[in-house]
Amino acid sequence: MNLRFILAAFVMGSQVLSFAPPKVPTTMSPNRNQITRLPMVSSESLRSQINEITSMLGGIALQSQVYIIGTGLSNRLVDLPLSTLSILSRADVVLSDSLSIAHEELSKVVPRDCVIRDVGKRGDYAKSAKQSDIDQLILEYATTTTANNATGDCKKTIVRLKGGDPFLFGRSRTEIDVLREHSISYQVIPNLSSCVAGPHYGGIPLTDPLIDSQSFAVFSGTNAQGKSDTRNWGEVDVDALVFLMIGRLDKLGQLCVELGASVKWDKGTPCAVVQNAGRSTQKVWRATIGTLVDTIRKDLSADASTVSPAIFIVGSVASLNLLSQTENDGKILGS
Repeated sequence: MNLRFILAAFVMGSQVLSFAPPKVPTTMSPNRNQITRLPMVSSESLRSQINEITSMLGGIALQSQVYIIGTGLSNRLVDLPLSTLSILSRADVVLSDSLSIAHEELSKVVPRDCVIRDVGKRGDYAKSAKQSDIDQLILEYATTTTANNATGDCKKTIVRLKGGDPFLFGRSRTEIDVLREHSISYQVIPNLSSCVAGPHYGGIPLTDPLIDSQSFAVFSGTNAQGKSDTRNWGEVDVDALVFLMIGRLDKLGQLCVELGASVKWDKGTPCAVVQNAGRSTQKVWRATIGTLVDTIRKDLSADASTVSPAIFIVGSVASLNLLSQTENDGKILGS
């Protein structure tokens, strides 16, 4: 992995300390314009360089047993803060959500003997881990010790990775309650929530003064009990709505019906869905409340049942695409 994503150089007075990875040989393919590069650095070398750079910047002392860390929307190590990479490089156990960093990516930076477990929850999926089981799993790992030949038994460092931000629909409360109850030290490291980053990856600003959109509200399409929100949407006095966990098209369609029947929103209100926001598979559908689900099925297939993981945006801002290099073209479909 190219360590230049962390830091290319430090400038100290007149001295420049470069931390670019060592040069590696390259081979030319039959296509003279294509270069195939050999693996850059080993996982052990990567961990060593991460900790060396962290130390030069002041160091990070692991003063807690459990680290509850948000990873934002990306599934790539390159997008994580250096502090998070440093903690991961010294972790004994990593408990990871489905929408955080993939196992194969984590294995590049965690110690070789680190335990990585997927404890993700994905709304309507029956195989999702129960929150109560995750709470107990954190406790079990945090209350066991690992043998250290130099110092005797020592407590494990547990990392709980959560996609987005740990506190915003992140269900961190019960995990923290368990840690508090057993006097286990912990630290929470925030990150950008999908409710803000997701629309922005789709080119949708949640506020825009030019169209007098100055406020927004965020809701969960499926609550902790697996049920949909039943509030009166006409009474929600904001300019835009953002819904997380609303990937099932039957639920999305029902929500569109409810929104279209309210006094504030109607079937012609612009809306958009951003699927797999911030990832290479991202897709954006722009339509109106009355046409959204049909637009998605027309693009995918008539029997499509889900676009999870997805973010649903309602309001005039949903018609914008500020990531387009030209003036918004008004297309219903596009990314």
